[in-house]
Amino acid sequence: MARKLGDIVTQAMERWNNCHIQGEEEDDEDFDARINAFRRMYPTADINNEDDEDFQWKCNVDIVEDNVAQLFGRSIRGKKEFPDFAVNLKCAIAVARHAKDPLGELTYAWSVASDAGVFGAEMLYLNVHPLQRFLPKPLLLRQYERVLCNAVAEVGVDVNGACTFDHMHGMLTFVPGLGPRKAAALKQGIDRIGGVVPSRKDLLARRLLGPVVFTNSVAFLRIRDIDRLNNQFLFPLDDTRLHPDVYTRNNWAVKIAIDALELESLDLGDDAGDAEDLKARALRDVMQDSRNEVQRLFDATKAEWEGLYGPTFDIAGWNPREDVPAERWRDKVEELDLDTFADMIEQSGLGKWLSHLVMIKWEFRLPFEDPRKPMEPLAGDKLFRLLTGETDLTLCPGKEVTGRVFRNGDFGSRVKLLEGDVPGFIPLRNLADTHVESAEDIVKAGDVITANLTEVKNDRMCVDLSLKMEHFRKLPSSWERPKGLPPLGMSMHFVAGVMMLVFFLFVCLFFQGKGKQRQAVKVDSHADIPTCRNSNQARWEYLFRQYCQYKIARSEGGPKDCHMESWERTQRSLIKHSKIKKERLELLQSIDFN
Repeated sequence: MARKLGDIVTQAMERWNNCHIQGEEEDDEDFDARINAFRRMYPTADINNEDDEDFQWKCNVDIVEDNVAQLFGRSIRGKKEFPDFAVNLKCAIAVARHAKDPLGELTYAWSVASDAGVFGAEMLYLNVHPLQRFLPKPLLLRQYERVLCNAVAEVGVDVNGACTFDHMHGMLTFVPGLGPRKAAALKQGIDRIGGVVPSRKDLLARRLLGPVVFTNSVAFLRIRDIDRLNNQFLFPLDDTRLHPDVYTRNNWAVKIAIDALELESLDLGDDAGDAEDLKARALRDVMQDSRNEVQRLFDATKAEWEGLYGPTFDIAGWNPREDVPAERWRDKVEELDLDTFADMIEQSGLGKWLSHLVMIKWEFRLPFEDPRKPMEPLAGDKLFRLLTGETDLTLCPGKEVTGRVFRNGDFGSRVKLLEGDVPGFIPLRNLADTHVESAEDIVKAGDVITANLTEVKNDRMCVDLSLKMEHFRKLPSSWERPKGLPPLGMSMHFVAGVMMLVFFLFVCLFFQGKGKQRQAVKVDSHADIPTCRNSNQARWEYLFRQYCQYKIARSEGGPKDCHMESWERTQRSLIKHSKIKKERLELLQSIDFN
Protein backbone atom coordinates (compact mmCIF):
# COMPACT_ATOMS: atom_id res chain seq x y z
CA MET A 1 0.00 0.00 0.00
CA ALA A 2 2.80 2.41 0.89
CA ARG A 3 4.53 1.57 -2.42
CA LYS A 4 1.38 2.32 -4.42
CA LEU A 5 0.85 5.62 -2.60
CA GLY A 6 4.46 6.56 -3.33
CA ASP A 7 4.01 5.88 -7.04
CA ILE A 8 0.81 7.94 -7.15
CA VAL A 9 2.51 10.86 -5.37
CA THR A 10 5.48 10.74 -7.76
CA GLN A 11 3.22 10.78 -10.81
CA ALA A 12 1.16 13.65 -9.41
CA MET A 13 4.27 15.74 -8.73
CA GLU A 14 5.64 15.08 -12.21
CA ARG A 15 2.39 16.11 -13.87
CA TRP A 16 2.19 19.28 -11.77
CA ASN A 17 5.78 20.37 -12.31
CA ASN A 18 5.56 19.61 -16.05
CA CYS A 19 2.15 21.15 -16.63
CA HIS A 20 3.75 23.91 -18.78
CA ILE A 21 4.94 21.29 -21.28
CA GLN A 22 2.58 20.35 -24.08
CA GLY A 23 1.72 16.65 -24.17
CA GLU A 24 2.30 14.43 -27.18
CA GLU A 25 -1.43 13.76 -27.67
CA GLU A 26 -2.45 17.36 -26.88
CA ASP A 27 -3.07 19.85 -29.69
CA ASP A 28 -2.46 23.59 -29.42
CA GLU A 29 -6.06 24.45 -28.65
CA ASP A 30 -6.34 21.96 -25.77
CA PHE A 31 -2.96 23.06 -24.41
CA ASP A 32 -3.96 26.74 -24.41
CA ALA A 33 -7.27 25.94 -22.72
CA ARG A 34 -5.48 23.94 -20.01
CA ILE A 35 -2.93 26.70 -19.40
CA ASN A 36 -5.66 29.35 -19.14
CA ALA A 37 -7.62 27.22 -16.68
CA PHE A 38 -4.47 26.70 -14.63
CA ARG A 39 -3.77 30.44 -14.51
CA ARG A 40 -7.33 31.17 -13.36
CA MET A 41 -7.01 28.63 -10.58
CA TYR A 42 -3.47 29.64 -9.51
CA PRO A 43 -3.02 33.29 -10.48
CA THR A 44 0.09 33.79 -8.30
CA ALA A 45 2.14 30.98 -9.86
CA ASP A 46 4.49 31.92 -12.69
CA ILE A 47 4.00 29.05 -15.09
CA ASN A 48 6.96 30.07 -17.24
CA ASN A 49 9.41 30.25 -14.35
CA GLU A 50 10.53 26.80 -13.34
CA ASP A 51 12.55 28.21 -10.43
CA ASP A 52 9.47 29.74 -8.79
CA GLU A 53 9.16 28.19 -5.31
CA ASP A 54 5.38 28.58 -5.40
CA PHE A 55 5.26 26.73 -8.68
CA GLN A 56 7.37 23.81 -7.46
CA TRP A 57 4.86 21.66 -5.65
CA LYS A 58 5.31 18.76 -3.27
CA CYS A 59 2.37 16.44 -2.86
CA ASN A 60 1.09 15.56 0.59
CA VAL A 61 -1.02 12.45 1.09
CA ASP A 62 -3.86 12.46 3.60
CA ILE A 63 -5.93 9.36 4.30
CA VAL A 64 -9.63 10.15 4.66
CA GLU A 65 -12.77 8.14 5.21
CA ASP A 66 -14.53 7.14 2.00
CA ASN A 67 -17.92 5.97 3.31
CA VAL A 68 -19.81 8.73 1.52
CA ALA A 69 -17.65 8.34 -1.58
CA GLN A 70 -18.36 4.62 -1.77
CA LEU A 71 -22.09 5.39 -1.71
CA PHE A 72 -21.72 7.70 -4.69
CA GLY A 73 -19.52 5.30 -6.65
CA ARG A 74 -22.15 2.56 -6.48
CA SER A 75 -25.33 4.64 -6.55
CA ILE A 76 -27.77 5.46 -9.31
CA ARG A 77 -26.86 9.14 -9.17
CA GLY A 78 -23.23 8.20 -9.85
CA LYS A 79 -24.28 6.24 -12.93
CA LYS A 80 -26.38 9.13 -14.20
CA GLU A 81 -23.69 11.76 -13.69
CA PHE A 82 -20.73 9.69 -14.94
CA PRO A 83 -22.16 6.79 -16.97
CA ASP A 84 -18.83 5.85 -18.60
CA PHE A 85 -16.60 6.09 -15.52
CA ALA A 86 -15.37 3.15 -13.47
CA VAL A 87 -16.51 2.75 -9.87
CA ASN A 88 -13.08 3.63 -8.46
CA LEU A 89 -12.92 6.81 -10.53
CA LYS A 90 -16.37 7.90 -9.35
CA CYS A 91 -15.31 7.20 -5.77
CA ALA A 92 -12.20 9.34 -6.28
CA ILE A 93 -14.35 12.22 -7.53
CA ALA A 94 -16.64 11.88 -4.52
CA VAL A 95 -13.64 11.82 -2.15
CA ALA A 96 -12.41 15.14 -3.59
CA ARG A 97 -15.88 16.66 -3.35
CA HIS A 98 -16.34 15.47 0.21
CA ALA A 99 -12.93 16.83 1.25
CA LYS A 100 -13.78 20.22 -0.27
CA ASP A 101 -17.39 20.46 0.93
CA PRO A 102 -18.61 17.53 3.06
CA LEU A 103 -22.01 19.11 3.67
CA GLY A 104 -22.69 19.41 -0.05
CA GLU A 105 -21.87 15.74 -0.62
CA LEU A 106 -24.12 14.62 2.25
CA THR A 107 -27.06 16.68 0.99
CA TYR A 108 -26.40 15.26 -2.48
CA ALA A 109 -26.76 11.75 -1.04
CA TRP A 110 -30.03 12.77 0.59
CA SER A 111 -31.55 14.37 -2.52
CA VAL A 112 -32.12 11.08 -4.38
CA ALA A 113 -35.30 9.19 -3.55
CA SER A 114 -35.54 5.41 -3.34
CA ASP A 115 -37.96 3.26 -5.31
CA ALA A 116 -40.48 3.74 -2.50
CA GLY A 117 -40.17 7.54 -2.75
CA VAL A 118 -38.17 7.94 0.47
CA PHE A 119 -35.44 10.59 0.43
CA GLY A 120 -32.15 9.91 2.20
CA ALA A 121 -32.32 6.12 1.93
CA GLU A 122 -28.65 6.01 0.91
CA MET A 123 -27.62 7.53 4.23
CA LEU A 124 -28.92 4.50 6.08
CA TYR A 125 -25.82 2.66 4.88
CA LEU A 126 -23.50 5.07 6.72
CA ASN A 127 -22.13 3.75 10.01
CA VAL A 128 -22.34 6.68 12.40
CA HIS A 129 -22.87 4.78 15.67
CA PRO A 130 -22.74 1.13 16.82
CA LEU A 131 -26.29 1.31 18.19
CA GLN A 132 -27.93 2.88 15.14
CA ARG A 133 -29.38 -0.49 14.05
CA PHE A 134 -31.66 -0.42 17.10
CA LEU A 135 -33.40 2.75 15.89
CA PRO A 136 -36.30 2.61 13.42
CA LYS A 137 -35.26 3.78 9.96
CA PRO A 138 -37.90 6.55 9.72
CA LEU A 139 -36.74 7.98 13.03
CA LEU A 140 -33.09 7.87 11.96
CA LEU A 141 -33.87 9.59 8.66
CA ARG A 142 -35.85 12.27 10.47
CA GLN A 143 -32.89 13.02 12.73
CA TYR A 144 -30.53 13.10 9.73
CA GLU A 145 -32.83 15.61 8.09
CA ARG A 146 -32.89 17.86 11.14
CA VAL A 147 -29.11 17.78 11.46
CA LEU A 148 -28.67 18.68 7.79
CA CYS A 149 -31.16 21.55 8.13
CA ASN A 150 -29.26 22.97 11.12
CA ALA A 151 -25.89 22.59 9.39
CA VAL A 152 -27.06 24.30 6.20
CA ALA A 153 -28.56 27.14 8.22
CA GLU A 154 -25.22 27.70 9.98
CA VAL A 155 -23.06 27.47 6.85
CA GLY A 156 -25.31 29.07 4.24
CA VAL A 157 -25.65 28.20 0.57
CA ASP A 158 -24.04 29.83 -2.46
CA VAL A 159 -27.17 30.07 -4.58
CA ASN A 160 -25.28 30.45 -7.88
CA GLY A 161 -22.98 27.53 -7.14
CA ALA A 162 -25.87 25.34 -6.03
CA CYS A 163 -27.72 26.05 -9.27
CA THR A 164 -24.63 25.58 -11.46
CA PHE A 165 -23.38 22.24 -10.11
CA ASP A 166 -25.78 19.34 -9.71
CA HIS A 167 -23.92 17.82 -6.76
CA MET A 168 -24.41 21.06 -4.77
CA HIS A 169 -28.07 21.54 -5.58
CA GLY A 170 -29.11 19.34 -2.65
CA MET A 171 -28.10 22.06 -0.19
CA LEU A 172 -30.95 24.30 -1.40
CA THR A 173 -33.42 21.68 -0.21
CA PHE A 174 -32.38 22.21 3.42
CA VAL A 175 -32.45 26.01 3.39
CA PRO A 176 -34.99 27.20 6.00
CA GLY A 177 -38.06 28.37 4.15
CA LEU A 178 -37.40 26.27 1.06
CA GLY A 179 -37.80 22.55 0.44
CA PRO A 180 -37.51 20.10 -2.44
CA ARG A 181 -40.19 21.74 -4.59
CA LYS A 182 -39.24 25.36 -3.98
CA ALA A 183 -35.55 24.54 -4.40
CA ALA A 184 -36.22 22.86 -7.75
CA ALA A 185 -38.36 25.80 -8.87
CA LEU A 186 -35.61 28.24 -7.85
CA LYS A 187 -33.01 26.33 -9.87
CA GLN A 188 -35.27 26.26 -12.92
CA GLY A 189 -35.93 29.99 -12.60
CA ILE A 190 -32.23 30.87 -12.34
CA ASP A 191 -31.42 28.63 -15.32
CA ARG A 192 -34.11 30.43 -17.29
CA ILE A 193 -32.55 33.88 -16.70
CA GLY A 194 -29.02 32.84 -17.59
CA GLY A 195 -27.75 30.62 -14.77
CA VAL A 196 -26.69 33.29 -12.26
CA VAL A 197 -28.34 35.89 -10.05
CA PRO A 198 -26.26 38.99 -9.17
CA SER A 199 -28.02 40.08 -5.96
CA ARG A 200 -30.50 38.98 -3.33
CA LYS A 201 -33.09 41.54 -4.32
CA ASP A 202 -33.13 40.09 -7.83
CA LEU A 203 -34.56 36.90 -6.35
CA LEU A 204 -37.67 38.91 -5.49
CA ALA A 205 -37.60 41.37 -8.38
CA ARG A 206 -37.45 38.60 -11.01
CA ARG A 207 -40.09 36.55 -9.17
CA LEU A 208 -37.74 33.67 -8.47
CA LEU A 209 -39.09 33.58 -4.90
CA GLY A 210 -42.37 34.75 -3.48
CA PRO A 211 -42.47 37.50 -0.82
CA VAL A 212 -43.04 35.13 2.11
CA VAL A 213 -40.48 32.55 0.96
CA PHE A 214 -37.99 35.35 0.25
CA THR A 215 -38.38 36.75 3.76
CA ASN A 216 -37.90 33.36 5.37
CA SER A 217 -34.95 32.06 3.33
CA VAL A 218 -32.96 34.99 1.95
CA ALA A 219 -30.64 35.36 4.97
CA PHE A 220 -29.30 31.84 4.31
CA LEU A 221 -28.65 32.40 0.59
CA ARG A 222 -25.26 33.81 -0.35
CA ILE A 223 -24.30 35.75 -3.47
CA ARG A 224 -20.60 35.02 -3.87
CA ASP A 225 -18.11 36.37 -6.38
CA ILE A 226 -17.62 33.86 -9.20
CA ASP A 227 -16.15 34.08 -12.70
CA ARG A 228 -19.53 34.64 -14.36
CA LEU A 229 -20.19 37.69 -12.15
CA ASN A 230 -16.86 39.47 -12.66
CA ASN A 231 -18.38 42.30 -14.68
CA GLN A 232 -21.46 42.80 -12.51
CA PHE A 233 -22.05 44.87 -9.40
CA LEU A 234 -22.11 42.80 -6.20
CA PHE A 235 -23.47 44.29 -3.00
CA PRO A 236 -21.09 43.48 -0.11
CA LEU A 237 -23.78 42.49 2.39
CA ASP A 238 -25.34 39.94 0.05
CA ASP A 239 -22.61 37.53 1.21
CA THR A 240 -23.37 37.91 4.93
CA ARG A 241 -25.91 36.52 7.38
CA LEU A 242 -27.67 39.89 7.54
CA HIS A 243 -31.26 39.98 6.39
CA PRO A 244 -32.05 42.59 3.70
CA ASP A 245 -34.40 44.25 6.19
CA VAL A 246 -31.40 45.74 8.02
CA TYR A 247 -29.57 47.08 4.95
CA THR A 248 -32.18 47.51 2.20
CA ARG A 249 -35.47 48.48 3.80
CA ASN A 250 -34.08 50.26 6.89
CA ASN A 251 -30.50 51.12 5.82
CA TRP A 252 -29.24 50.60 9.36
CA ALA A 253 -26.12 48.76 8.21
CA VAL A 254 -25.28 51.62 5.89
CA LYS A 255 -25.90 54.10 8.70
CA ILE A 256 -23.48 52.20 10.97
CA ALA A 257 -20.84 52.13 8.22
CA ILE A 258 -21.14 55.87 7.56
CA ASP A 259 -20.93 56.74 11.27
CA ALA A 260 -17.98 54.42 11.78
CA LEU A 261 -16.07 56.06 8.92
CA GLU A 262 -17.12 59.52 10.21
CA LEU A 263 -18.58 60.45 6.84
CA GLU A 264 -21.38 62.88 6.23
CA SER A 265 -24.77 61.42 5.41
CA LEU A 266 -24.87 60.24 1.83
CA ASP A 267 -26.77 62.55 -0.47
CA LEU A 268 -28.51 59.95 -2.58
CA GLY A 269 -29.83 62.47 -5.09
CA ASP A 270 -31.69 61.31 -8.15
CA ASP A 271 -29.24 58.74 -9.47
CA ALA A 272 -30.01 55.41 -7.79
CA GLY A 273 -26.94 53.82 -9.34
CA ASP A 274 -24.60 56.35 -7.73
CA ALA A 275 -26.37 55.85 -4.40
CA GLU A 276 -25.78 52.10 -4.54
CA ASP A 277 -22.12 52.68 -5.41
CA LEU A 278 -21.68 55.05 -2.45
CA LYS A 279 -23.32 52.58 -0.09
CA ALA A 280 -21.21 49.72 -1.35
CA ARG A 281 -18.03 51.79 -1.08
CA ALA A 282 -18.74 52.74 2.51
CA LEU A 283 -19.59 49.16 3.43
CA ARG A 284 -16.45 47.76 1.76
CA ASP A 285 -14.25 50.28 3.54
CA VAL A 286 -15.62 49.53 7.00
CA MET A 287 -15.58 45.77 6.37
CA GLN A 288 -11.98 45.92 5.20
CA ASP A 289 -11.05 47.91 8.30
CA SER A 290 -12.69 45.29 10.53
CA ARG A 291 -10.99 42.40 8.69
CA ASN A 292 -7.63 44.11 9.10
CA GLU A 293 -8.33 44.39 12.82
CA VAL A 294 -9.16 40.69 13.03
CA GLN A 295 -5.85 39.87 11.34
CA ARG A 296 -3.98 42.15 13.74
CA LEU A 297 -5.58 40.52 16.77
CA PHE A 298 -4.81 37.07 15.40
CA ASP A 299 -1.14 37.89 14.85
CA ALA A 300 -0.85 39.48 18.31
CA THR A 301 -2.55 36.53 20.04
CA LYS A 302 -0.43 34.00 18.20
CA ALA A 303 2.81 35.84 18.96
CA GLU A 304 1.87 36.15 22.64
CA TRP A 305 1.00 32.46 22.89
CA GLU A 306 4.14 31.25 21.12
CA GLY A 307 6.26 33.51 23.31
CA LEU A 308 4.95 31.70 26.39
CA TYR A 309 4.31 28.13 25.22
CA GLY A 310 6.21 27.74 21.97
CA PRO A 311 4.78 26.89 18.51
CA THR A 312 1.66 25.17 19.86
CA PHE A 313 -0.97 27.77 18.98
CA ASP A 314 -4.28 26.22 17.87
CA ILE A 315 -5.20 28.25 14.82
CA ALA A 316 -8.46 26.42 14.14
CA GLY A 317 -9.58 26.80 17.77
CA TRP A 318 -9.09 30.58 17.93
CA ASN A 319 -12.45 32.34 18.14
CA PRO A 320 -12.30 36.15 18.18
CA ARG A 321 -15.89 36.36 19.46
CA GLU A 322 -14.95 34.61 22.70
CA ASP A 323 -11.17 34.82 22.98
CA VAL A 324 -10.76 38.57 22.45
CA PRO A 325 -12.18 40.97 25.08
CA ALA A 326 -14.03 44.06 23.90
CA GLU A 327 -11.36 46.47 25.15
CA ARG A 328 -8.77 45.02 22.74
CA TRP A 329 -10.79 45.77 19.62
CA ARG A 330 -9.64 48.91 17.79
CA ASP A 331 -11.70 48.85 14.61
CA LYS A 332 -13.96 51.74 13.76
CA VAL A 333 -17.17 49.84 14.41
CA GLU A 334 -16.23 49.23 18.04
CA GLU A 335 -16.21 52.98 18.69
CA LEU A 336 -19.95 53.26 18.01
CA ASP A 337 -22.56 53.17 20.78
CA LEU A 338 -24.97 50.61 19.41
CA ASP A 339 -27.03 50.55 22.62
CA THR A 340 -27.98 54.20 22.20
CA PHE A 341 -28.75 53.63 18.53
CA ALA A 342 -31.03 50.71 19.47
CA ASP A 343 -32.82 52.87 22.06
CA MET A 344 -33.45 55.55 19.43
CA ILE A 345 -34.94 52.95 17.07
CA GLU A 346 -37.16 51.57 19.85
CA GLN A 347 -38.36 55.05 20.86
CA SER A 348 -39.38 55.72 17.26
CA GLY A 349 -41.75 52.78 17.45
CA LEU A 350 -39.85 50.32 15.23
CA GLY A 351 -39.23 47.70 17.88
CA LYS A 352 -36.15 46.25 19.58
CA TRP A 353 -33.25 45.76 17.18
CA LEU A 354 -30.18 45.66 19.40
CA SER A 355 -29.40 42.03 18.57
CA HIS A 356 -29.52 42.86 14.85
CA LEU A 357 -27.18 45.81 15.31
CA VAL A 358 -24.68 43.64 17.17
CA MET A 359 -24.96 41.09 14.40
CA ILE A 360 -24.18 43.81 11.85
CA LYS A 361 -20.98 44.62 13.71
CA TRP A 362 -19.82 41.01 13.73
CA GLU A 363 -20.75 40.45 10.10
CA PHE A 364 -18.55 43.42 9.23
CA ARG A 365 -15.70 41.65 11.01
CA LEU A 366 -16.41 38.04 10.04
CA PRO A 367 -18.80 37.97 7.07
CA PHE A 368 -20.62 34.63 6.97
CA GLU A 369 -17.99 33.00 9.15
CA ASP A 370 -17.92 29.25 8.61
CA PRO A 371 -18.29 27.51 12.01
CA ARG A 372 -16.67 24.33 10.68
CA LYS A 373 -13.03 23.68 11.43
CA PRO A 374 -10.56 22.94 8.63
CA MET A 375 -10.03 19.32 7.71
CA GLU A 376 -7.40 17.69 9.90
CA PRO A 377 -5.43 14.61 8.84
CA LEU A 378 -6.49 11.43 10.58
CA ALA A 379 -4.09 10.11 13.20
CA GLY A 380 -3.97 7.79 16.17
CA ASP A 381 -7.16 5.89 17.01
CA LYS A 382 -9.14 7.23 14.03
CA LEU A 383 -6.47 6.28 11.49
CA PHE A 384 -5.98 2.84 13.06
CA ARG A 385 -9.72 2.17 12.99
CA LEU A 386 -10.00 3.33 9.38
CA LEU A 387 -7.14 1.22 8.04
CA THR A 388 -7.71 -1.93 10.07
CA GLY A 389 -11.44 -1.86 10.76
CA GLU A 390 -10.72 -2.70 14.41
CA THR A 391 -12.01 -0.81 17.43
CA ASP A 392 -11.29 -0.83 21.15
CA LEU A 393 -14.07 -3.37 21.54
CA THR A 394 -12.78 -5.84 18.93
CA LEU A 395 -9.07 -5.49 19.67
CA CYS A 396 -8.06 -4.83 23.27
CA PRO A 397 -5.37 -6.07 25.70
CA GLY A 398 -6.06 -9.51 27.12
CA LYS A 399 -7.80 -10.88 24.03
CA GLU A 400 -6.65 -14.15 22.49
CA VAL A 401 -5.93 -13.81 18.77
CA THR A 402 -4.77 -16.17 16.03
CA GLY A 403 -2.02 -15.26 13.60
CA ARG A 404 0.55 -16.62 11.21
CA VAL A 405 4.30 -16.12 11.73
CA PHE A 406 5.87 -14.72 8.57
CA ARG A 407 9.36 -13.78 9.78
CA ASN A 408 11.69 -14.33 12.72
CA GLY A 409 14.30 -11.76 13.67
CA ASP A 410 16.95 -11.08 16.26
CA PHE A 411 14.50 -9.38 18.59
CA GLY A 412 11.37 -11.49 18.11
CA SER A 413 8.81 -12.79 15.63
CA ARG A 414 6.65 -10.92 13.16
CA VAL A 415 3.06 -12.11 12.97
CA LYS A 416 0.08 -11.28 10.75
CA LEU A 417 -3.29 -11.69 12.45
CA LEU A 418 -5.69 -13.88 10.51
CA GLU A 419 -8.59 -11.51 11.24
CA GLY A 420 -8.00 -8.05 9.87
CA ASP A 421 -4.40 -8.62 8.65
CA VAL A 422 -3.11 -6.45 11.50
CA PRO A 423 0.67 -6.83 11.90
CA GLY A 424 1.87 -8.06 15.27
CA PHE A 425 5.19 -8.53 17.05
CA ILE A 426 6.22 -11.02 19.74
CA PRO A 427 9.39 -9.92 21.60
CA LEU A 428 11.88 -12.57 22.63
CA ARG A 429 10.98 -12.10 26.29
CA ASN A 430 7.34 -12.98 25.55
CA LEU A 431 7.92 -16.05 23.39
CA ALA A 432 8.08 -18.39 26.38
CA ASP A 433 8.08 -18.39 30.16
CA THR A 434 11.77 -19.33 30.17
CA HIS A 435 14.75 -17.60 28.63
CA VAL A 436 14.82 -17.73 24.82
CA GLU A 437 18.02 -17.38 22.80
CA SER A 438 16.45 -17.36 19.32
CA ALA A 439 12.90 -17.07 18.02
CA GLU A 440 13.52 -20.05 15.75
CA ASP A 441 13.67 -22.26 18.85
CA ILE A 442 10.01 -21.55 19.60
CA VAL A 443 8.18 -20.78 16.32
CA LYS A 444 8.91 -21.17 12.63
CA ALA A 445 7.88 -19.04 9.68
CA GLY A 446 4.45 -20.18 8.51
CA ASP A 447 3.29 -21.48 11.91
CA VAL A 448 -0.24 -20.60 12.98
CA ILE A 449 -0.25 -19.62 16.64
CA THR A 450 -2.69 -18.42 19.27
CA ALA A 451 -1.26 -15.56 21.28
CA ASN A 452 -2.40 -13.09 23.90
CA LEU A 453 -2.64 -9.45 22.91
CA THR A 454 -0.71 -7.26 25.36
CA GLU A 455 -0.75 -3.81 23.73
CA VAL A 456 -2.34 -2.01 20.78
CA LYS A 457 -0.02 0.57 19.22
CA ASN A 458 -2.32 2.80 17.21
CA ASP A 459 0.41 5.17 16.04
CA ARG A 460 2.50 2.30 14.62
CA MET A 461 -0.47 0.34 13.23
CA CYS A 462 0.55 -2.87 15.01
CA VAL A 463 -0.02 -4.90 18.16
CA ASP A 464 2.26 -6.59 20.68
CA LEU A 465 1.61 -10.26 21.42
CA SER A 466 2.76 -12.81 23.99
CA LEU A 467 2.97 -16.59 24.28
CA LYS A 468 3.66 -16.61 28.02
CA MET A 469 1.29 -18.66 30.11
CA GLU A 470 1.20 -16.01 32.80
CA HIS A 471 -0.44 -13.65 30.31
CA PHE A 472 -3.04 -16.28 29.41
CA ARG A 473 -3.85 -16.81 33.08
CA LYS A 474 -4.37 -13.12 33.85
CA LEU A 475 -7.91 -12.09 34.63
CA PRO A 476 -9.62 -9.71 32.20
CA SER A 477 -9.97 -7.13 34.97
CA SER A 478 -6.18 -7.03 35.46
CA TRP A 479 -5.53 -5.73 31.94
CA GLU A 480 -5.55 -2.01 31.25
CA ARG A 481 -8.86 -1.05 29.69
CA PRO A 482 -8.82 1.10 26.52
CA LYS A 483 -10.11 4.61 26.97
CA GLY A 484 -12.88 4.01 24.46
CA LEU A 485 -14.47 1.30 26.63
CA PRO A 486 -16.36 1.76 29.91
CA PRO A 487 -14.99 0.22 33.13
CA LEU A 488 -15.29 -3.54 33.15
CA GLY A 489 -17.71 -3.69 36.07
CA MET A 490 -20.02 -1.10 34.54
CA SER A 491 -20.10 -2.22 30.93
CA MET A 492 -23.51 -3.88 31.13
CA HIS A 493 -24.96 -0.94 33.03
CA PHE A 494 -23.55 1.39 30.43
CA VAL A 495 -25.07 -0.54 27.53
CA ALA A 496 -28.39 -0.83 29.34
CA GLY A 497 -28.42 2.90 30.04
CA VAL A 498 -27.72 3.72 26.42
CA MET A 499 -30.45 1.38 25.26
CA MET A 500 -32.94 2.94 27.67
CA LEU A 501 -31.97 6.41 26.47
CA VAL A 502 -32.45 5.41 22.83
CA PHE A 503 -35.81 3.83 23.65
CA PHE A 504 -36.95 6.92 25.56
CA LEU A 505 -35.94 9.15 22.63
CA PHE A 506 -37.86 6.96 20.24
CA VAL A 507 -41.01 7.04 22.36
CA CYS A 508 -40.90 10.83 22.74
CA LEU A 509 -40.47 11.45 19.02
CA PHE A 510 -43.02 8.77 18.22
CA PHE A 511 -45.76 10.60 20.12
CA GLN A 512 -44.64 14.02 18.95
CA GLY A 513 -44.68 13.47 15.21
CA LYS A 514 -47.49 11.05 14.50
CA GLY A 515 -50.24 13.65 14.64
CA LYS A 516 -49.22 15.15 11.29
CA GLN A 517 -47.98 12.06 9.48
CA ARG A 518 -50.60 9.35 9.90
CA GLN A 519 -54.30 9.05 9.45
CA ALA A 520 -56.57 8.11 12.30
CA VAL A 521 -55.85 4.64 13.61
CA LYS A 522 -58.76 2.35 14.31
CA VAL A 523 -58.18 0.09 17.27
CA ASP A 524 -59.50 -3.44 17.07
CA SER A 525 -61.43 -3.67 20.32
CA HIS A 526 -61.88 -7.44 19.92
CA ALA A 527 -58.22 -8.28 19.52
CA ASP A 528 -57.12 -11.23 21.60
CA ILE A 529 -54.62 -10.70 24.39
CA PRO A 530 -51.76 -13.24 24.50
CA THR A 531 -52.63 -15.87 27.11
CA CYS A 532 -49.94 -18.48 26.53
CA ARG A 533 -47.90 -19.68 29.46
CA ASN A 534 -45.00 -17.47 30.61
CA SER A 535 -46.01 -14.65 28.23
CA ASN A 536 -45.79 -11.68 30.61
CA GLN A 537 -43.39 -9.84 28.32
CA ALA A 538 -45.66 -10.40 25.30
CA ARG A 539 -48.65 -9.08 27.23
CA TRP A 540 -46.66 -6.01 28.27
CA GLU A 541 -45.65 -5.33 24.66
CA TYR A 542 -49.23 -5.78 23.51
CA LEU A 543 -50.45 -3.31 26.13
CA PHE A 544 -47.83 -0.81 25.07
CA ARG A 545 -48.98 -1.10 21.44
CA GLN A 546 -52.55 -0.47 22.53
CA TYR A 547 -51.35 2.57 24.44
CA CYS A 548 -49.51 3.92 21.37
CA GLN A 549 -52.55 3.43 19.14
CA TYR A 550 -54.76 5.21 21.63
CA LYS A 551 -52.38 8.17 21.87
CA ILE A 552 -52.17 8.46 18.08
CA ALA A 553 -55.93 8.41 17.68
CA ARG A 554 -56.42 10.95 20.48
CA SER A 555 -53.80 13.31 19.00
CA GLU A 556 -55.57 13.25 15.63
CA GLY A 557 -58.99 13.96 17.04
CA GLY A 558 -60.38 10.43 16.83
CA PRO A 559 -63.45 9.31 18.78
CA LYS A 560 -62.62 9.16 22.45
CA ASP A 561 -65.17 6.66 23.72
CA CYS A 562 -64.30 3.81 21.37
CA HIS A 563 -60.57 3.95 22.11
CA MET A 564 -61.08 4.52 25.82
CA GLU A 565 -63.28 1.46 26.03
CA SER A 566 -60.71 -0.67 24.21
CA TRP A 567 -57.94 0.59 26.47
CA GLU A 568 -59.83 -0.11 29.68
CA ARG A 569 -60.75 -3.63 28.48
CA THR A 570 -57.13 -4.35 27.61
CA GLN A 571 -55.89 -3.01 30.94
CA ARG A 572 -58.36 -5.03 33.01
CA SER A 573 -57.64 -8.23 31.10
CA LEU A 574 -53.89 -7.82 31.41
CA ILE A 575 -54.03 -7.13 35.13
CA LYS A 576 -56.32 -10.11 35.64
CA HIS A 577 -54.49 -12.77 33.60
CA SER A 578 -50.81 -11.89 34.01
CA LYS A 579 -48.32 -11.78 36.86
CA ILE A 580 -46.39 -8.65 36.03
CA LYS A 581 -44.27 -6.95 38.64
CA LYS A 582 -46.06 -4.78 41.14
CA GLU A 583 -44.36 -1.61 39.88
CA ARG A 584 -45.72 -2.14 36.35
CA LEU A 585 -49.23 -2.75 37.64
CA GLU A 586 -49.13 0.44 39.66
CA LEU A 587 -47.88 2.31 36.62
CA LEU A 588 -50.66 0.93 34.41
CA GLN A 589 -53.34 1.75 36.93
CA SER A 590 -52.04 5.29 37.33
CA ILE A 591 -52.27 6.16 33.61
CA ASP A 592 -54.90 8.81 33.04
CA PHE A 593 -55.85 9.76 29.48
CA ASN A 594 -58.36 12.42 30.40
